[in-house]
Amino acid sequence: MIVDPIANPYRPGAGRRPPVLAGRQPLLDAFEIVRQRAENYGEGDRSWILNGRRGVGKTVLLNELWTQVSGRGWISAKVEASWHVPFPVVLTKALVQAMRTATGRHPVPKLRRLLGVFQAFSLKVDPALGLVSLGAEVDLVKGVADSGRLGDDLTALLQVLGETSADLGIGTLLLVDELQEAKPDELTAINMAIHQLGQGPTPLPVMLVGAGLPSLPAQLGEATSYAERLYDYRAIGLLDPPSSRLALAGPTSELGVEWHENAVEAALTRAGGYPYFLQSIGKHVWDSARTSPITLEDVEVGLRFAREELDDGLYRTRWERATPAQRSLLRALATEGGDEPVTMAALAAATGRKRTTDLSVARNELIKKGLVYPPERGYIAFTVPGMGEFILRQE
Repeated sequence: MIVDPIANPYRPGAGRRPPVLAGRQPLLDAFEIVRQRAENYGEGDRSWILNGRRGVGKTVLLNELWTQVSGRGWISAKVEASWHVPFPVVLTKALVQAMRTATGRHPVPKLRRLLGVFQAFSLKVDPALGLVSLGAEVDLVKGVADSGRLGDDLTALLQVLGETSADLGIGTLLLVDELQEAKPDELTAINMAIHQLGQGPTPLPVMLVGAGLPSLPAQLGEATSYAERLYDYRAIGLLDPPSSRLALAGPTSELGVEWHENAVEAALTRAGGYPYFLQSIGKHVWDSARTSPITLEDVEVGLRFAREELDDGLYRTRWERATPAQRSLLRALATEGGDEPVTMAALAAATGRKRTTDLSVARNELIKKGLVYPPERGYIAFTVPGMGEFILRQE
């Protein structure tokens, strides 16, 4: 059988859904239970935090959860937190569209209070957004979510969202990607609002699912001490061997293209269970193959092209964003630990510094740039698997 390059099934890229979403079904099944409880009993569950390194599929999972509710009338919004744009602004922009969608799906009389409260919230956050039509004529509801104190206002807004959702027999789903980029006071406000949602005798059907780097749970805990009990934390990691095989060989099998066993084993070994690598390797191996079954030679050629793509796209752009001082720290991290976390004390010694505080500026800037993260106090690690190997190959 000829391998048609036009039919290549793999989809490497940020947030792109792979053809086979392997290894994540337990999480999707758990959310399906949450959805049914909200619709059948008007009851919410704990909010979730998905945390993991770059390229493990957190954004894809957020999109999958959105898909589960998008056709069922839920009020849903997906946003990306940013250090440069206040969280209330990005949330309000997304909720404007959610409110307009809701007015087209549900009886306006049941939405009037929510729309009025949201409009008041929007006017306080950004007057221009507050003037945008929500798809129905409503009266502004003053004194509920317009104090200007984010924690109080977000709490009030989520309360009304929950009450309205329960009345309509649906739920509200707020998806926040890159949540580690939110400012500490914004994380405090989010924690406060989510905490208040669970205080009633029956939790309201409002769920926030935040996604971020492995440091996100610690950031939430630093914002408020009770955050460790507030969320359902779900680590999104590398795929196990059966899931990796399914992600790599499943899409080709559906198209009638098979792999020699030594070929698929070589590709899986190089991917190491990393979802982004599996897609990149799969794409280039497919493009390198001519006929089925895919051979070890096809894999060897594809791996060279995949490595070039990863070097030029995934790694080099990150490396070039670093200053000379930051590169010194990154190189020490690569040398001392590779992909594993390294103590700041070890990095200080490796770079010839007397104190760990001498590295604080470079460390903090690299965290802001998303190149490293602190997996625990006193340690840092690369946010992208394989970054250390790339750095050690640079002159």
